[in-house]
Amino acid sequence: MPATLHQLRSEQTRERLLDAAVVLMDTKGHAQWSVHEVARAAGMTSGAVQHHFVSKAALMLEVVTRLLDQLEGAGDFWPPAHWPLPQRAEHFVQHAWRRLYGQPRFAVAWSAYLAAREDPQALAVILDRRHQLSTALAQRMAESFPEMCHGPASAARVQFVLSALRGMGMVAPFSPPHAIPPQLQVLAQYLQSFRPEEP
Repeated sequence: MPATLHQLRSEQTRERLLDAAVVLMDTKGHAQWSVHEVARAAGMTSGAVQHHFVSKAALMLEVVTRLLDQLEGAGDFWPPAHWPLPQRAEHFVQHAWRRLYGQPRFAVAWSAYLAAREDPQALAVILDRRHQLSTALAQRMAESFPEMCHGPASAARVQFVLSALRGMGMVAPFSPPHAIPPQLQVLAQYLQSFRPEEP
């Protein structure tokens, strides 16, 4: 069923707000801007922001979701399973860091998530959206790293890898530049430690 004119306009409004939020996140960080500034930057009212996003944290989550969607569309992000395992591991860890978890806006977004813990409505939206994201990421990890994604601990392994990347992304602004690369190398070695499932 084709989208109505109202739906198209609503989606365009949402995209303009997300564009404005990305610019503010990259230039000002988390604490220095508000939803009112997002509205002004997009040429809209604060009510438009509140109509599309229940909180600042929910808005930031959508920014990170958009980054992930862009990675989904980038054919060079997820390594194909036929590559040698060391090549896949190094490719994934380095690309994940450079293009998502190491981006300043990732740490900015997580600071907003943590601030939203006391807001039940915002927290419910964030938890639901993060569950969808985690499910999608786990599926792609299983396609790229089938060696790691079998057996009763497979889900925990995937979440461990993603949690390690998230943790590094959150502490990177407070770490010296030389601190992260060795940790990424350890994570790549972890991905290489699994062997194919026995037939």
